[in-house]
Amino acid sequence: MLLGPLEYLHWSHEGLCVFFQAATLKEKQQAFIQAKQYAHSEVCFPYPPLGPDGKEFICPPSFWECDDERAAQLDIDEGHFREHCVRLLRDRLKPGALIHDPACSTGALIAHLARALPHCRHMGSDRCGSMIDHARAQYASSPVHLRQADATVESINCDALILRFLNAEVMSRLDAEALLGTLLTSLNPGGVALVFGHTPVLPAVPWIAQQSGLILESCIASRPNRLELFQCYVLTRPSP
Repeated sequence: MLLGPLEYLHWSHEGLCVFFQAATLKEKQQAFIQAKQYAHSEVCFPYPPLGPDGKEFICPPSFWECDDERAAQLDIDEGHFREHCVRLLRDRLKPGALIHDPACSTGALIAHLARALPHCRHMGSDRCGSMIDHARAQYASSPVHLRQADATVESINCDALILRFLNAEVMSRLDAEALLGTLLTSLNPGGVALVFGHTPVLPAVPWIAQQSGLILESCIASRPNRLELFQCYVLTRPSP
C-alpha cells in the first residue's frame, strides 16, 4: 500500500473501503528504496478502472486517432520507457537482431531505439492507420520498418519484443492475458520481452512467463536519480 500497511478491506454495493495505518513520508521513501533493491518486487494494481456500467473501462478507438497534440503528449509520457529500453537492450542484442514494437503508436520509441542501437533491425506496427501515417511522416529518414497491422491477428518472430499496450484502459484483462501468451510465442530463443506499465499492466506476468517457459528477470524499474518506480517486466527465452 502506497499510503501505509493494509489492515483489511470491506466491500459493499456502494464500493470498496480500504483500512490502513498511515505511513510517514520517511517510511514511504524507505519502502521504495527497499523495492528497488529486489528485482522481483512488484507494483500491484488489484482493481481496474470501471466505467459507468460497472465494467472495465476501455478507451474507445477514437481515443487513439493521432493528431499533433495527442502525439506530443504520448511522446512525453513514454520518455522514460525509451531510455530504459536502450539501457536494457544495448549490450544484450547481437548485430542483426530484430526489435519489434507491435503497438508502436507515434513511432517515437522504436525510432529512438533505431538511433541508439544501429546494429539491430527495427520494426514498428500499429493497427491505427493515423498512428502509422504520423510515424512514417515523422521518421521518414529512419531505418525503422513501419506497417499497419493488428497484434491480435498476427505476430512477427523477433529477438526483442516491446509490449506497452497490455494495460488498463487499453483492453480488458482477459484479452490482455490471452494476447500476452500469444505474443510471447514469437520470441526467438535467447530473445527478450519487455512489458511496460504506463497504466497498470493487466496480465499476471510472472504466471504467464512460467507457463510459457520464459525466465522472469525483473518486475520493476526506476528512473535515474528519482525515487520513482514503474512496472517493467523483463522476460527471456532460454537458448537451446
